[in-house]
Amino acid sequence: MDVLATGESLPFAAETFDVVVCTQVFEYFSDPHLAAREIHEALKPNGALFMSVASFAPRFVHEEKWRYTPSGIRSVLSPFSEVTVVPETTSIGGLVRAVNLGLQSFAYYLVLRKLLGMTICRCLNVAGLALENMNLTSNDQFTPNYSVLAIK
Repeated sequence: MDVLATGESLPFAAETFDVVVCTQVFEYFSDPHLAAREIHEALKPNGALFMSVASFAPRFVHEEKWRYTPSGIRSVLSPFSEVTVVPETTSIGGLVRAVNLGLQSFAYYLVLRKLLGMTICRCLNVAGLALENMNLTSNDQFTPNYSVLAIK
């Protein structure tokens, strides 16, 4: 079944789903609080929402409206009884990722972007992974994304 709808006006009966998955879509909602209430209503009791949201990242397209912090996520998901927020990386990994994205964004020519992707960006990725594995910090101020589990 294909359904075309907006997150702020879901065409489903109450308590229809056990699980809802939303990856990188809350950034686009005009009213994310309303979308969260719609999802909450569509979930069965004890149903789960799995979602991911952007936090520290450049704008990828002009239609994006939001970036999220853990307290912002909890505010949007206030109808849920339990909300668990997990950062994708610590600030170290997030900053390395931001440098990679910045290099790719400012490389005007395709050949330069490809060269950066095959050289410097790969080295930065390896360095970022190594730094993350060293567990130097638990600070998530610059994490690029959060993963979230919300229980109705």
